[in-house]
Amino acid sequence: MEPDAEESREDLRAADPGGTDPSGDVPGSERRAAADPQLEEDGTVVALGAERPRRARIAAEEVFDDGGGPEEDQQWSSADSETADSETAEPLPFPEPEVVGARRRRRRRFGWAAGVLGVLVAVVAVLYFSPLLTIQQVQVERNDLLTDERAQELLQPLYGRPLPQVGNAQVQDLLAEEAVVEDVIVQGELPDTLTVEVVEHPPVAEVREGDGLLFYNEHGEVIRSFEDAGDDAAQGYATPRISHQAALQDEAVFRTIVSVLGELPPSAREAMDSATADSIDSVQLILDDGRTVLWGGEDLGEAKATVLEAILASSAEDFTEAEIIDISTPDTPVTR
Repeated sequence: MEPDAEESREDLRAADPGGTDPSGDVPGSERRAAADPQLEEDGTVVALGAERPRRARIAAEEVFDDGGGPEEDQQWSSADSETADSETAEPLPFPEPEVVGARRRRRRRFGWAAGVLGVLVAVVAVLYFSPLLTIQQVQVERNDLLTDERAQELLQPLYGRPLPQVGNAQVQDLLAEEAVVEDVIVQGELPDTLTVEVVEHPPVAEVREGDGLLFYNEHGEVIRSFEDAGDDAAQGYATPRISHQAALQDEAVFRTIVSVLGELPPSAREAMDSATADSIDSVQLILDDGRTVLWGGEDLGEAKATVLEAILASSAEDFTEAEIIDISTPDTPVTR
């Protein structure tokens, strides 16, 4: 090559370092970088063409390492702080559905109720089987025709039994053979006393046998017997005498008479002297003053009793002067 041509090319490279080599399309600076080596500070020799990519990589690493400057560093720190706070913060409270709350309350109430019931059952079991509450005393009250001695004799099996185990039914069974007992009311008194209140059938009729006396209830059952008709315990009862011998021999007639007497209020029975009948449809009541009441049969007993009570309380001469008062048809009583 001629010296003048070489100098011209050198001048062009100096004027345009990044320009195109006159000999081709590749920029002259890149060609020089590929051809001319450069010495690094540590003594490493690198090609000038590799310098630009390496510096670009180092610059990128510095950006990532440094976080892109103070503003970006602050943004990254804020983001990291928010992330950490979100990881450690407590969850927001979420309102409990009403159905869930109601179910929980029901379970809580059921648990309390079950606990209280369990305690009560335990207490009752202890009291029911406790040997410390055994019956040592039995007190019988409101008994007139049933004597204390007879009552204590019948109730003897109750002694030594746990007080909570004895009720009306047990006492009623023990006194069942005494027809005078209609009902009982039992109460326990701690620690060892049982109180028995007796409800008695009232006597509605009496029958004399020799010197003795029998009291009957409205069912025709003997509720008390006395060896002496004059016994003080037999006095003071509104008990008309059943005097007709035929009535005593015919059970059906006898039961009809006592059933009729059972329909009468005590005030009417007190005015009676005796009762008799030839058949179940011909009951007659004899008053203390001698008047006779024709009752008839057992039918319409309540209505007849009401009419008779009104007649006995009346001061009308039609009733007070009559010898016979017929109330077998209670709607139209007849006197004569």
